[in-house]
Parts: sequence; C-alpha cells; structure tokens
Amino acid sequence: MTVPPATVRRPRSRRRLAVGALALPLLLAWYVTAAGGPGHPVTTVLLAVSAALGAATVATWVPPAGHTWRSVLGCGPCDVVAGATVVAPVLLLTSAPGSASMALVAVVATAIGLYQRRPAAAAACPV
Repeated sequence: MTVPPATVRRPRSRRRLAVGALALPLLLAWYVTAAGGPGHPVTTVLLAVSAALGAATVATWVPPAGHTWRSVLGCGPCDVVAGATVVAPVLLLTSAPGSASMALVAVVATAIGLYQRRPAAAAACPV
C-alpha cells in the first residue's frame, strides 16, 4: 500500500495575512456597492464570504519576506483566471443588484479562483 505524497504547504507569513486582512474590507465594500448597497442579511453574508475568499486569493500573490514578486507572480498555471475570479463578483452583482442567487454565484466564482490558485501555486511557485 502506498501513501499519497504530502501536499506542499507554504508556511503562513505575516505579510500574506496582513494583505488578506487589508483586502477583505476593500473587497467587501466593492462587492456591496456593486450589489446596490447592503440588502437582505443573507445576501450580505454571501458577499462577505465572497470577499473573504477573494482576499485569500489576493494574498497568495504576496511573496514571503526575502523573496521577490517574480517568485510568486505568474508562476502558476492560469494565474490570470484566479485573478479574474476576484473581479468576477462585481460583474455578476451589477447584472442583478440585490440578488441572493448572484451573490451565491459570486461565492462559487471566488471559491473556484482560490481552489485553482492554491494547489497550482504550491506546486509551481518556488516559495
């Protein structure tokens, strides 16, 4: 019986946590504005989840201390797709402001971006 290889995990860095923490309120404000303002509590919670996933995606592009931007920027396959999923909720939410179903689609879009970025970046990026 063979044991599957361990997944490559990069250590959490304070820089990435700081960028994620700073990006979260900015993305939340952007998404809420695109949705036509705070509406139903369910929609607002979905927007917050989408903003948190988007902030986590943005934080994956921050290099750890002592490394350059080149070590994380563009090193994974289809990095543009993951970046586009951070912008996609704005396009989705402006098409149907106040819609909980569009907010759910925004959560799915940002989750796909983070899911695509995490393993691809861990395997392809040197840091």
